[in-house]
Amino acid sequence: MRRHKFPASFLILVLFISCATSPGAGPAPEDGAPDFSVFPQGADLYLWADVERAKDLLEALAFEGTSGRDASQILERTDTALAAFYPENAPRRFFLAGWGNYPNLRAGLSMSFNSNWKKVKSETGNRYWYSAGNKLGIALGSRLAFASDGDPFSPGQGADPAPRGFEEFRRACVLSGWLNDPGVSINGFIDELGLPLQIPAEDFFFGVIRLPFEESWELAFRIKTPSANNARSLVSLINLARFFMGKGPFPQNGGPEGSEPLSISPQEAVALLFANDPEQNEEFLTIRTGPLAKDRIALLFTMFSLYSEKH
Repeated sequence: MRRHKFPASFLILVLFISCATSPGAGPAPEDGAPDFSVFPQGADLYLWADVERAKDLLEALAFEGTSGRDASQILERTDTALAAFYPENAPRRFFLAGWGNYPNLRAGLSMSFNSNWKKVKSETGNRYWYSAGNKLGIALGSRLAFASDGDPFSPGQGADPAPRGFEEFRRACVLSGWLNDPGVSINGFIDELGLPLQIPAEDFFFGVIRLPFEESWELAFRIKTPSANNARSLVSLINLARFFMGKGPFPQNGGPEGSEPLSISPQEAVALLFANDPEQNEEFLTIRTGPLAKDRIALLFTMFSLYSEKH
């Protein structure tokens, strides 16, 4: 069973990066391009975020269990962020890297007088701050930050390379990522939604696109199937499922202004996720939602996280 609690976990980590010691200089990703080689191999899930453009959405994803004011302050200092989440039996469950402008000297002085944090020596010889109570290790330079649930400096760097097509896909997004071995999680989610289909997903990308009109976003998914014939068959099956399952007066824009729905039904999720016809390009299948408010996107991410855990 794989656990992908990425929406809340990702921003909770960003929140805690406000205090650490320096990991040393590191180049910022060129043109925002993600360099996942700072992470160890073997993650279930990799994430990239253009924090400046995605700030409003990231705050919505992190709303539950975090301080909005503190999270906003940290997001203001971060330009680009990467995250990796690992299986339950891995030495570390998550790693995070952020590029921005951080108060590393002031933070180090502050933590020196905080009994919750201890300076620890990494396996790599570097030093970092660790909080046993928070199960969090942090290293912070003036431009580069690392965080993990243990030693944030991994001795085995060199993450799994991004699948073919991910770089092209994520350029239109403000937040995107991919799943390793996606079949179980995706089909578990689809089964929980009550859709009568299985997707032979070899690769799975997801992303959020900021639309030009105010406070509107679009979710996009790209699935690599074994062949163009598989993708073509899936287009027909998805359209059939949309016809039978996607009917209903479900709002496409997150409901009235200022509303904060606490849950979303499987029927409404189907209507939101399959609002548009799927697009086929050879063995790739792309699915786009209609325009969504950030609260709806947060609910869909949470639903995927919860439903995929059951499988």
